[in-house]
Amino acid sequence: MEQGSPKTCSVCEKDAKFHCARCQGEVIARYCSRECQRQHWPRHKGVCGSDDPCPLCLERSEDDGAHVLCFACGFASCESCKEKWVQGYCPSCRAVQVEVKERALKLLKVLETKPDHTIANYRLGLYYLRGQEGVSVDRDRALFHLERAFEKGIADAGIPIYNIRKDRGEVALGWLAKALRSPKLSAANRASVERDLKPMLDAMEKAGQISEGLSVAEFLDNVEGMMNMPPPPPSRGAPTEPTPPPAPDDAQEDLAKIERLRGAHADARTRREQLAAEPPSTVFLTGD
Repeated sequence: MEQGSPKTCSVCEKDAKFHCARCQGEVIARYCSRECQRQHWPRHKGVCGSDDPCPLCLERSEDDGAHVLCFACGFASCESCKEKWVQGYCPSCRAVQVEVKERALKLLKVLETKPDHTIANYRLGLYYLRGQEGVSVDRDRALFHLERAFEKGIADAGIPIYNIRKDRGEVALGWLAKALRSPKLSAANRASVERDLKPMLDAMEKAGQISEGLSVAEFLDNVEGMMNMPPPPPSRGAPTEPTPPPAPDDAQEDLAKIERLRGAHADARTRREQLAAEPPSTVFLTGD
């Protein structure tokens, strides 16, 4: 039996009698004993409770940078588990993955039954963008699939989305800001964004338009903030409507919201510290 299968322990591959109570979705960590869960926890805690763990190792996200994908059934794993695809066969449906042709058409069939498949949407978006694997160039369809993938957590999709929208004359720097904030953005794409935008930042800094030493990420955050601001006031002399006075309770309501957010932040920090130590009570084994 394969590691990560519903019937085996995620550590020793013996018959699993328990599962992690905090895992959710179709892929959950299973164990034969509490000792195996303790041993696995330092590697599993990063994806525990997420909706996209690698089904083979349960230690990384299935779209953690690079990934391996079955074009027949949509089964996906992280790149580190590539050696478990024995002789090029899918571990799930056993379909051959060597020299697959017209991959885009096969992914369209996968999306018929799994429309929210993150990696299938990402790959198909790139194929439509480049006119590869059995489909012609279609930027509208590319944008549709790439934005679906980006919403589900593939930060690298933000780069082609930015390029498509920029070529259309749209303000698209916000997509780069969101991509750079994601820890899942690949090192190559992160370096590419910073390399491409650095000359523009240097020119703006020289002209006194931005602060000295502002990083690309900080600049994009500022741009995104400006994009979310309300429109500027009308020019002098333009007719305006009087602004209604703020409600007297608005200030108190804002203060209450701030206090609630502070409390939630403190609770989340405490929770992270607990999870870093060992599996807390909420992830103790639950009998199958």
